[in-house]
Amino acid sequence: MIVMSSRMAGELELFAQAFVWGMTMMLAYDGLSLLRLLFRHGTALLAVEDLCYWIVYSILLFRMMYVENDGMIRGFALLAVLLGTILYFQLKKAVISVEKKLQNKIKAYIIKNRRKNR
Repeated sequence: MIVMSSRMAGELELFAQAFVWGMTMMLAYDGLSLLRLLFRHGTALLAVEDLCYWIVYSILLFRMMYVENDGMIRGFALLAVLLGTILYFQLKKAVISVEKKLQNKIKAYIIKNRRKNR
C-alpha cells in the first residue's frame, strides 16, 4: 500500500481538477463553435465572443486555483490544463474519424440497397 502525504494528495487533486478544466474549456469552446455554425455572424462579433470566452474562462480558472490552492499559480496546474486540452483534441480527432468511417459505411449500405431495389 502506498502512503501519500496530505500535501501531495492535495497537489494530485489540484492536477486532476486542472486537467478536467482543460478538457471542459475545450468542450465549451466547441459549443461556442457550434453556435457559430448555426448562427453566422461577422468577424467583429466573433472577436467579441472570443474575448468574452477567454475573460470568463480566465476568471473561472483563477477562481478554481484561488479556492483550491490559495491563489498560488502552480506550474504543474497550468501544465495539467494544457494536457487536458491536448487530450480533448486527440479524443475529438478519434471520434470524428470513427464518425466518418461509420457515415461512409452507412452511405455505402444505403446506395447498395437502392441499387438492389431498382
